[in-house]
Amino acid sequence: MKKLLVVDDSKDLLEAMEIILIQKGYTVKTLTDCSVILKEVTNFNPDLLILDIFLAGKDGREMCKELRKSAIGKYLCIIIFSASPKALENYASYGADDYLEKPFGINSLVEKIEAVLNVCREKA
Repeated sequence: MKKLLVVDDSKDLLEAMEIILIQKGYTVKTLTDCSVILKEVTNFNPDLLILDIFLAGKDGREMCKELRKSAIGKYLCIIIFSASPKALENYASYGADDYLEKPFGINSLVEKIEAVLNVCREKA
């Protein structure tokens, strides 16, 4: 079972995503506190991180860059997401494997997750 770590400061969105993704067969952990991402990536060891760009107190793009510089985040699959299409431009320059624009449908979310996991498997 693939493990997903989802980080957003909206508890409602996280709750909805967790329910949907568990029903789709994933093991899911959610975070609202971006200051513990590195710790949770180390402890939970997710296959994929889904990271909001606009987090309280932290820019998800910068967090993505930091993760890529760390040993634990170097090979982690990462999808960034945002309601701002402009913020998603140049997603690869932040180290993300792909992006998802809010609002998104359940099918789009699951398709994006599967596509990124497949690409990451091929890289490994």
